[in-house]
Order: sequence, then structure tokens, then C-alpha cells
Amino acid sequence: MSQNHIVVIVGLAILNGIFSPALIAVFALTGLWYPFFLPPMLPLIFAFSSLILSTMTLMVAGVPAALYERLAGGGRSSSTSAMVWFGGVLLLTLPAIPNIIKSLGFGG
Repeated sequence: MSQNHIVVIVGLAILNGIFSPALIAVFALTGLWYPFFLPPMLPLIFAFSSLILSTMTLMVAGVPAALYERLAGGGRSSSTSAMVWFGGVLLLTLPAIPNIIKSLGFGG
């Protein structure tokens, strides 16, 4: 798998973490995951919420790619598995597209 594949996949996951509608749910559950010893600063909570959602996007989208690698035989990573992973991330990012468009100033 090329470095370019990983950069695009991670970049798309970061966009999903920032603009996904699921960010509200992760933010609302701050009391469950936010460490008590950190100050309750809103930018820090938002950054951690976004990071949690980005990481979750990468992990969930990686499951079909891992299954493909396992079923295709051989343990090495291929360009096809990277495309499967990219497709999973893209599918999980679809709900965030309206928010991305609005933030760019094109939506109403």
C-alpha cells in the first residue's frame, strides 16, 4: 500500500471527524470518556470528540479491507485492499458532506 493511499484515507477520516453529524452524540457523551483530571475546556473537548470519531471511522472502515485481505489469501497488503478501505471511509463520510458544503459557503 502506497503512502498516498494512507494520506487520502486518513484525510477523509479527519474530515468525517470534524463535520460528521455523529459528532454531536460523541460530544454529548463527554462525561463517559473525558478524563476528570483535564480542564473542561470546550475546544479541547471538541478536538478529542473529533479525534474519537476520526479514529472510529478508520477502524470501522478497515474491517471490510481486513476481511478482503483475509479472504483473498496472503497476508500482505495490496492496492485493492486500500481501495476497499477508502470506499469504507468514503461511505462513512457521506453524512458529513452537507456540513462540509455548508462550511465552504455553498449551502444554505
